[in-house]
Amino acid sequence: MRKGQAALEFLTTYGWAFLVILVMIGALAYFGVLNPSKMLPDRCIFSPEIQCVESKVVGNQSNNGMLRFRITNNIGSTASFAFGATDIDKSQQATSCIAEGGGANIRSGSTIEVNCTFSNTFFKGEKMKFEVNATYKKSGGTYFTPIKGEVYAEVQ
Repeated sequence: MRKGQAALEFLTTYGWAFLVILVMIGALAYFGVLNPSKMLPDRCIFSPEIQCVESKVVGNQSNNGMLRFRITNNIGSTASFAFGATDIDKSQQATSCIAEGGGANIRSGSTIEVNCTFSNTFFKGEKMKFEVNATYKKSGGTYFTPIKGEVYAEVQ
């Protein structure tokens, strides 16, 4: 057997094996098995001033999606809060973010719920990522302090 023929047979044999592996990887990706975003856990992260207790993303039938999260005031004093949220994937801002009790005068250690409404529809089972911008002002204080947070959750 000549060297050229041996090399060609070697490349042909392993070329077919490599092609089969590529087809299998393509099929797994097509059917969503290799989608890492579905494997990531839900998370709700803010700066140390406020702690995210839990979060939930709700898809409604009326074309309005909603982001809900509960936060605890860890500032050390009573403060008033204002919230805003953005859907990172679609670059859509919330039409409104309403804190329980209006966000005014939340005592240190108290937990409140915030509901952010979006004009676009959220589909059940879809994983979504939100950027939450908040500001707070300590009771008796003059200046607002910005806070950033992130919520990554599956639509329910």
